[in-house]
Amino acid sequence: MSWKSMFRQRITLDILSGGHVLTDKMIPVPIRHASLVKGDKPGEVITELPFADKKRWTLVNIEWSQSGKRSAGKAAGGAIAGTLVAGPLAGIAGAAVGGRRKDISKAYVYLVGEDGVEHALHIHCDQKQYVMISAMLG
Repeated sequence: MSWKSMFRQRITLDILSGGHVLTDKMIPVPIRHASLVKGDKPGEVITELPFADKKRWTLVNIEWSQSGKRSAGKAAGGAIAGTLVAGPLAGIAGAAVGGRRKDISKAYVYLVGEDGVEHALHIHCDQKQYVMISAMLG
């Protein structure tokens, strides 16, 4: 194993659908996690799964949909707790902390296999992951 291959960029994917194409093995449960590793050639990526062979792909595109949600219940709970403990100003701070935005962004990652067939992975993908995957495009 070369030094270069030991320090390749690796991105952990949280897969929503499409993970079955990442291996030729018959796995009885849906594949929910995999790693995406930058290959040697422009646009080349390698997928790694536990207990499965690595597969080489060409990364052709990524489509990202930014989304987030706030929990009104947690904001209200934080406001009540803050007010009870330290007064009205703490209630405002408690509402801000309790109602933080949760990133629920998703993306489609388009991969072309060695057989020339394009496949799509639907994944959870925050902005940092999107930038890292986009940098792997050829």
